[in-house]
Amino acid sequence: MKKLAAGVCLVGLCLAQGTAQGAEDCIKTMNQGAATVALGLYEQSCVTITFSSGVITRDVTYNCCGAAPTIRINGADWERLRADGKLDGFRYQVISNSNSSYTLAFRKMVGTSPTTIAAEDFFK
Repeated sequence: MKKLAAGVCLVGLCLAQGTAQGAEDCIKTMNQGAATVALGLYEQSCVTITFSSGVITRDVTYNCCGAAPTIRINGADWERLRADGKLDGFRYQVISNSNSSYTLAFRKMVGTSPTTIAAEDFFK
């Protein structure tokens, strides 16, 4: 009986903590309605890496290796923190929208300067 209880606890811990299968298991591609892609950029708990340009549906690739909440920050506060070096190591995604076209960039602050990183490195 004790072995059974220990086994159940082990399985529960594995499910709660995940497994060490590698980061590639965290990269997920889903097909979803084209109209929901832009909304997903802000509402998904996973980070959007890329999406296709389909008219009705789009294949969207997400990095789900960790949590990534969407926040907005006052521009003056950001610049003050950046200039003071208090954002060193901060990783973030920049979403630019121009004429209904979205550009995704992944960045990491190094000292007071942003550097571009690969989407797969967002949680490293």
